[in-house]
Amino acid sequence: MRSRCFSEFKSTRPLIVLAVTLALAFAAFLSCSPSPKAGGGIGGTGSVTSVSSGTVTKLGSVSISGTEYDNSNALYCVNDAPCSTVNSLKMGMVVLVQGTAQSPSEESVFRVADRIDYEATVKGIVQSVDPSESSVIVLGQFVQVNQKTEIDESVPQKALRNLQPGIDDIEVSGLVAADGHVVATLIMKRSGRPQYQVQGVVKNHDEGARRFQIGQLTLDYSSADVNAVTAGGAANWNNQVVHVQGDAWQPDSGVPYGGTLRATKVKPLGFPVEDSAEAKLEGFITNISQVGAFTINNHPIEVSSTTAFEGGTANELALGTHALIDGVLAGGVLGAQKVIFKENLQIESNVGSIDLQSRTLTLAGLPGLSVEADARTQIEGTVSRLEEIRVGDHLKIHAKLLVGNRAAATELERTNPSNAILLEAPLQSAVDSQIVLASVNIDTSAIPENEFVGNYGSIGRKTFFEKALTGRPVWAEGTLTGGIVTWSSVGIRK
Repeated sequence: MRSRCFSEFKSTRPLIVLAVTLALAFAAFLSCSPSPKAGGGIGGTGSVTSVSSGTVTKLGSVSISGTEYDNSNALYCVNDAPCSTVNSLKMGMVVLVQGTAQSPSEESVFRVADRIDYEATVKGIVQSVDPSESSVIVLGQFVQVNQKTEIDESVPQKALRNLQPGIDDIEVSGLVAADGHVVATLIMKRSGRPQYQVQGVVKNHDEGARRFQIGQLTLDYSSADVNAVTAGGAANWNNQVVHVQGDAWQPDSGVPYGGTLRATKVKPLGFPVEDSAEAKLEGFITNISQVGAFTINNHPIEVSSTTAFEGGTANELALGTHALIDGVLAGGVLGAQKVIFKENLQIESNVGSIDLQSRTLTLAGLPGLSVEADARTQIEGTVSRLEEIRVGDHLKIHAKLLVGNRAAATELERTNPSNAILLEAPLQSAVDSQIVLASVNIDTSAIPENEFVGNYGSIGRKTFFEKALTGRPVWAEGTLTGGIVTWSSVGIRK
């Protein structure tokens, strides 16, 4: 039952409320339960509700985007199967956890998971695998694979190149980044009868024809259960993030990687509760309604003058930004106490220089960009410590871009020697034929026409620069020869 402390402030206001209304709701909430700590967490000694949506980053006691829960007595609800006490979680699964949190002291918070829900983000037959293994296409969705994506042992040799388009059935867990764009956190191969699921941003909704699109996929919901998505009375579903189940898929040769899925159920993504003393949400911003108000997976989120920011500033809250929100859920609105900007930078290159005292390094072919490693940086591959890395070593790096031509590495992997170079970052500027990523100037004049690509293949130079908007994720690949880069391909992620 919802607390009276919330119902007193529940009204018919728009989904995104004015900051003053939210502040009043917070004040009422705080008078009824232990006070949330600044920047997230709880205070006092009582138990309060806790809800988290994010990626499984640790098994055992389960950690969701870094927030740990005791799951020893949790109920698991997986892909619409009957809920049970059987723990089938895997690293990289994006899940929703409902439970409680209590703080026996100012220094510690203890959380218990009561229920953990998991639904696949995309499930279907592989349509394409990029030769670089950086992406796959399934049900018309561009599934981006990065250094943090978990490849399950069910995939032969845990190598995406071994997946057979048109034959293999896979299940993807990940985060919806934009229309038709999923950032994969886990990829598994399936067996048995094919099943179809897809999450994404609705576009081209036609209520009369009972159809809409997600990416290159057309969804026919003429015989589907849509009660959950129509409950609010909205006739126009465009820009909502939905989860669709289907029972029949038909490719469409007239559209690159197109097809039609006969839907059996359509429902919006969202927290199952409107009020929670502690709420955490990881995802990509898919809609901005006004300054300081945006949505992730349909959740309205508001920042205020007291919101703390880590790894970025309020000015960086833009479409496509990957963030972890920590705050209080009141009346369906998540008031952000802390916004943590997640990784937005991928690098592959050779070490140009390294300073162990300051724990920083530079990379060949990327002048002026300094990469910092701290105690939280995961160091993997053929080494486990920064002190073991040498000039000339080939690294793959996942990082957050900071001001001042700096990057904070969250994951650093030393691999076998290579002359490959990759840089992916939010676009800073683009004027044919120059682009700037992470303050690195990239000359595209020698790149062939067919190596200017989008999510679904070549788009050509002219279209690339038309779509090259500031802030969009853009990547560039090339080779290193004596520290000199020859850029061979560039692309836009969405």
